Amino acid sequence: MENYKKVLLILGIIFLIILGIIFFSDINKKSSTSQPSSSSNVSGATQQVKVVPLSQEQRQKVENALLSSEFIQDIPKANPISLRFFYFEEEQRVWQDIFYMGRGGLIDPGEMGISLSLHSKYIEELDKNDLCSIIQTANQNRDLGFDSDYSQTQLLWKYKGMIKYRDCFGF
Repeated sequence: MENYKKVLLILGIIFLIILGIIFFSDINKKSSTSQPSSSSNVSGATQQVKVVPLSQEQRQKVENALLSSEFIQDIPKANPISLRFFYFEEEQRVWQDIFYMGRGGLIDPGEMGISLSLHSKYIEELDKNDLCSIIQTANQNRDLGFDSDYSQTQLLWKYKGMIKYRDCFGF
């Protein structure tokens, strides 16, 4: 009977490793984002990154959509997620507001485990569609960015409670 428990434990660990590989195999292929910084144009001159806040109406739509989403309840308290919006103006990315999500709600800024970026054109769809379908569409259109300092194994462990939402994020 004790050997049976050891075999089950080993099979469980193997299952989690395989699940992690499947769940995070496309993460490195997704477009990665980082926090805005200065960038150089073709002539070598440094350009300041443009930041434009969302309108109050847009902020309210995003907050309502995030707070009513199912997955916000399962975000680990110790590993929050940030969501930042952007759009393009003359081939330059323009950053907008950041929302910080922790277990069950919006939280104060801090160190994030995962940083997501989403094109702001999807804000208008928040009234018509659920957040999960919008994220799936944005991911398919390459309008969803993902960045984390964690390895795939660390991500699997730290966000294991969110595995049930992997279809939502397209992983």
